[in-house]
Formats: sequence, C-alpha cells, structure tokens
Amino acid sequence: MGPWRKHTVTIQRSRVWAGASTAVGPARPTDQERASETANMAVFAGGRVYRAGPFLSDKDRGMLTIAELMASIAILEERGELNQLDESAYPPEGAINWLYGLTAGFYFNNAHKLEIREAALELAERYYDAVEGRINLLSRDGRGKQIMSAEDIRRFLTEGLYAEKYLQNMETMSFYIRHMPQDLLRTTDPVHEYLTCLLPSEKYHGGGGNLMYQTRLAELDRNPAGVIGAFVDACQALNVFYAVSGIALLFYSYTSGAPARAYPLYRRFPGFLYEDGVNFGLEITRRTDVIRDVNWLTAVNDELLERAGGIEKAHVIAGGEVLLHPYKGGVVFQAGERPHLGDINKGKIPEAYRAVDEFLREVSYEEWEYPYLGVPDDVDAMAFTEEWSRRFERE
Repeated sequence: MGPWRKHTVTIQRSRVWAGASTAVGPARPTDQERASETANMAVFAGGRVYRAGPFLSDKDRGMLTIAELMASIAILEERGELNQLDESAYPPEGAINWLYGLTAGFYFNNAHKLEIREAALELAERYYDAVEGRINLLSRDGRGKQIMSAEDIRRFLTEGLYAEKYLQNMETMSFYIRHMPQDLLRTTDPVHEYLTCLLPSEKYHGGGGNLMYQTRLAELDRNPAGVIGAFVDACQALNVFYAVSGIALLFYSYTSGAPARAYPLYRRFPGFLYEDGVNFGLEITRRTDVIRDVNWLTAVNDELLERAGGIEKAHVIAGGEVLLHPYKGGVVFQAGERPHLGDINKGKIPEAYRAVDEFLREVSYEEWEYPYLGVPDDVDAMAFTEEWSRRFERE
C-alpha cells in the first residue's frame, strides 16, 4: 500500500513526563522457558502457519494449537518481528478463522450530511488506489458488483438507482469494498484488503457513522509515515469524535464463532485491537462523549481532549514514547514508534498504551449494558468485557 494522504502532518514529540521513571520491566524468560517456546515456534510462510518444532513429523505439521500459536506470537512480540504475522492464517488447514493486520476504526456524527458522505467516499477511492488494485468487489445494500477502478466506486454509489439515497439525508447508506480472490473456495474467509462504512440517516437509531479499513503489517516497514498520515487525514476528513488503530485479528465477521475461538489471545495479549464498530455503535447509540479503548493510534476530538485535561496536559502526561499529531478538530496519540501486543503471562503491558489510557480514562466508556467481545460459552461475557475495557490500567 502506498501513501494515501492528502496533507503533510506535522509530528510533534511530546515532552517527557515530568518525574517519569525508567523502571525495569518484568524478568525475562529463563533459558528453559525460551527453549520450550522455541521448540514449538511457528514458521510463517506461504500464507499459512505451520509448526516447526524438531519433534514433529510431516504428518503433524500444520496442526497448530492455540497454545502453540500464542507461544509463537509471544516470541515475535519479544523480537519485534510481528510483521511476520502478515502472511499467516489460523488455522493452517480448512476454513480460515482469522488473519492478522492493522485495523483502523472511525466514529463520527452527522453521517447524513453530504460533506461527510463525500469524505467517506473519497477515503474509499484513496484506499482502492493505495492497495494497488487488489480491491475488486463492492457491495451496497446486499448487492455486489465487480469493480476495476476507483471511479467505479463513485459511479456505483452515487449514480443511477443509488443517486437519491446518496444525496438524501433521510436514507441510511452502507457499503463495503474488498478483495475477492478468484480461487477463493469460501467467500466467508477473511481478507486483508477490506473497507466498510455505515452512513446513517438523521433518524437512524442504531448508532452514529462508522468506517473501518484494514492494512497489511508490511506497511509499517515500507511506509510508516504514510500509515500514520492516512489515519490522521481520515480523522480530520470525517470529523471524528473518536478513532483507534492497532494490530488486530481480521475476521470475516465479528458475529461468527471465530472471535470466541480467539478468546485466549485476547486474554494474553492486551495490545490486540477488537474493532467491532457496529456493536460499539449500538452500545453507545448516538453518544459522542465517550471512547471505547485506546491502542497504538487513538484520536479524540477537541471536546473530549478538553474533558481529559487539554493539550498542554497531554504533552506533559504522554511520556517519552508517545507522539502527538494535532489536526484541525482533534489530536491523535501515537503510543510508541510501532504497535505492540504486550504479554500478560510475562507481566508486560505496553507502557505507552498505559500512558494514553491513563490520560483518556476520564472519557472512556464504562457503563456496558451488553457484552462487547465474543467469548466461549463457559466464560462470563459481561465480566470479560469489563475486564478487557480496563486492561491497560495499573493495579
């Protein structure tokens, strides 16, 4: 994906938190623990995950368990090599439950207004160009259409039968664009190239506007400034009250059983982003005064920023690893040069994520009425939702 930005964003490094310590982190794994994990280290190749332990026969290869997968991810996190997850899938055989990538979710009001709808459409066009033609399907109101250019997106959404719906603020509009491989055996397999958008009418009762797109982790190596700049530009264009981006499991749908199967990963690695925009939108309905959680990139508008303490306090509290990206209408907090997952089993919570979470805790949503995350049947969904929403807090 190439840069898909319109503007040059000035990156301002926050001042070091006065009195911040350089505390030593939790103890590193012992040689025995490292050897045990390395024995089951996954080799990520060919678009699937395979075990590479020395005790495995060819017959056993590919039968990766969740425990072995977590051990492999823990090693990649420690080595700073999470980009190796980019071409991986779980499970390695049969129907794919999830891929890995960078997900960004944007929440905004006034989605019925033409300027917001136009901004969302322009973002979809730029996303198409950025993924270099790998998008080939557009779906609108359950009707799919093959597309071959960014112009096809605009034509299909704004002309003919859909023109009135695009222009009328009384009509709710939703669409998605994605890559559909020609040799895909199951249309319910997740893909990396995917953007979805909900633009509610003024009278819609299911929440505000929401846009989500996915990026391959390789872009963090190839064009990190472009990844960050695209996020900042989208926040400004959509006039978001809240937006967030981080490493995520890429599901075909959050309503499938896959998120529940991934429950152990969410328990162990707090840095994973769970970006179910529709579910969160239904939870907060039309509220624009709260955020859900923080991650590698977290945006809030000026109103939320002031409630949290203002830009000057943000500079002081952010800490040495946190960058601030102000834009017209808000600011983006960048928690570290690269996204991290942490590892609860080793007592590691990304400190930069904690600093942003602590600053924005005042505006974080806490009155959960329904479970947010998918969990196995034997897990208390509400309890885990509440635990997860406070996962970056210090004890």
